[in-house]
Amino acid sequence: MTAQQFERHAQQFVRVAVDHRQCVEAGIINISDDHARVYVVLSVEMPLPFASKGSSPDGVQLQERVEIHIGADYPWKSPSFILREDFPRNLPHLSAGGGKSLPRPCLVDGSIDEYFSSFGLVEVGILQLLSQMAVWLAKAAVNGLMDPEHGWEPVMRYDLDDVVVVDPAAVRGRVGRDAGTVWLKSDFFRYRSGQGRLSGDEVYLTVNEELAASVGKLGTFPFDINVSAAGYPYGTSITAVFWAAENVIANTIFPETIETLDDLAARAKDFGFGPAFDAFLRRLEERWVSAAWTSQGSLPIGVIFCARRPFKLIGRDSSIELLPYIFDVSPRKQRKSLYEGASGRRAVAARQVDKVSATLLRTVSASADLGKIALIGCGSVGSKVSLHLARSGATITGLADKGILQPHNMARHALVRDVLPLAKATELASELSKLGQNPKVYLEDAARGLAQAASRAKIAPVGTNSIVNTTASLLVRDALSIVAPADFPARVTEIALFGRGKGAFVLHEGPDRNPTLADLEIELSAKATDVESALLFDEKFGLTEIQIGDGCGSLTMPMTDARLSAMSAAAAELLADFITQDTAGGVIAVGTQAVNAPTTTWRSISVPTMMTVPVDGADWTLKISSDVERRIREEIAVYPGVETGGLMIGACSARTKTITIVDLLSAPPDSQRTRSLFVLGKQGLKDAIMERHLRSGKRLLDVGTWHSHLSEQGPSATDWRTARQLAAERSPPAVLLIATPSVYCSIVHDRSR
Repeated sequence: MTAQQFERHAQQFVRVAVDHRQCVEAGIINISDDHARVYVVLSVEMPLPFASKGSSPDGVQLQERVEIHIGADYPWKSPSFILREDFPRNLPHLSAGGGKSLPRPCLVDGSIDEYFSSFGLVEVGILQLLSQMAVWLAKAAVNGLMDPEHGWEPVMRYDLDDVVVVDPAAVRGRVGRDAGTVWLKSDFFRYRSGQGRLSGDEVYLTVNEELAASVGKLGTFPFDINVSAAGYPYGTSITAVFWAAENVIANTIFPETIETLDDLAARAKDFGFGPAFDAFLRRLEERWVSAAWTSQGSLPIGVIFCARRPFKLIGRDSSIELLPYIFDVSPRKQRKSLYEGASGRRAVAARQVDKVSATLLRTVSASADLGKIALIGCGSVGSKVSLHLARSGATITGLADKGILQPHNMARHALVRDVLPLAKATELASELSKLGQNPKVYLEDAARGLAQAASRAKIAPVGTNSIVNTTASLLVRDALSIVAPADFPARVTEIALFGRGKGAFVLHEGPDRNPTLADLEIELSAKATDVESALLFDEKFGLTEIQIGDGCGSLTMPMTDARLSAMSAAAAELLADFITQDTAGGVIAVGTQAVNAPTTTWRSISVPTMMTVPVDGADWTLKISSDVERRIREEIAVYPGVETGGLMIGACSARTKTITIVDLLSAPPDSQRTRSLFVLGKQGLKDAIMERHLRSGKRLLDVGTWHSHLSEQGPSATDWRTARQLAAERSPPAVLLIATPSVYCSIVHDRSR
């Protein structure tokens, strides 16, 4: 931009500004080749007692002169507003700037560039910025820039270049009732931008929770400095944290005008720990008296002042404000002082940035606290879901998977690795560690491990409240369904994709493992829509052999990474909802993709607690869905004076020794009902059974019959004969359920007994 163009922009700004209702005067200060400076005098709205004196008690004048800088990127970037040099600095919503820079007001939440650009016409944007400036000054005049009900406004530091990364909860947790100081090990990185305030560098300091010795020889805490291949220094240093006694409340906002160690020492005195800071500088000097230090580089030292504010900070649950600073030490052999060198005694204010933690991620995600979650399965779906959960602030306690990453996994896995093979669970744990996670890893067969107490403790460490199964393994599902709640108390959810990514389901078991994952899968087979059934059961949407090498294939379900990611993300959101809602029974969520569109439609099926009926004559357990139990009672009510009955539809598992009933077929028209006997007819029965079998993708079978008794009478001799006949006609179990007026009983004839 030329000086002529800057002049046009300046003239436009002044022309628009004079039309603002609170503008008293406006004009151009100067024009150069890289910027323009204009000024505006604004009339400040304030109470009459203040106005009569020409200023507010805090020093805001009735007419304030504001300087505006127009930079080279204007109008793509907003002009910047600068207040007079002697404007009161003890106000919130002032940018820290750095050093003795002129005060700059924070006019909007978020990016002022985006705010300015949100108005299509530059003229409108100018007027809106001036209005924001006028409102800011009016609030400043009555000390209304901070509302105690909203919280204490921390000193604005977003525009500072140097950064201190810290776990705020950990630092605040060290602040005791009495005054104190603690040294913490810290890692640093210096970016040599040439624009920084410490030797031209921008410093990035990460504070760890590890204590550093504050007395003794240097060898007890080895400072370290290295240089990266790109020429950037990095290494190990310390950060000192200071706090005053709990009765010392910092009511005053101090301007961030810190430029030297002397300024920093004076600020420490203001906060009530001046002697402690002076002692810190002496101890730091003493530790380097006889140090065998060969590097000529400068080491950044971090300082955090903990100021106890009169009320909680905005967006925090603490009233302790963390005020970080950085200064350099130069431990060269030939030196007069530790605090000489390129930066001399220079000290700079820094941005305080929260370290990655569950709390930070949960806050940014606006997620509820999902607690502690363990995952079984670290494949494509499991890896995506685990990262979604971790980034929502959940704590991942365990990862179980015996598999290894292979080249073809790179098509859809959340991890990208160039050195293979590697254990999926181990690599996923390594990735999650960058998000502040430290999950235990189980590399054995999860289905077998669930039967062993020692392995269960590794799969779901103590404190885990939720388990997520993403293996798509029938064996793992069954193993999770039979493990006793007392031995494995965490609530279990399963996420799986089907139909080559066009469908997905989430099974969330009920409390005390009723209903189980296995029960819910059977319910889904019974209640699936035509579209869901096609995607679930049609072979053209199923697994296929993919060649991943000559003579080497992998049985997988072809789909794009985008499709798998979309379905996994939606499933993870549903999982989060289920965990936080703590439903009374089980829940099934099933989603299907629209035809020729990426839209996915989800529906939920509530599955109440199932009735469990012991089976007499065999070591099986019969489970009856609440819907089936209701229909049985409705059928009995239709025939109050005679016995009635029908055919039961469900599934059975020899591994879990469970028969689960999820549907009924009505008795054929040739059935006989009397006061003492019900005989199931045969007319159309085989066709009805086959139709129901095929409609469920061959998943559901006729697993037995039911009939009613008019009195509280258990199995009769006739019932046992019928059970023997059923056992002779078909493979066990063939269960006979008897419904009395108040209870149920069931029998099976076991030919092996």
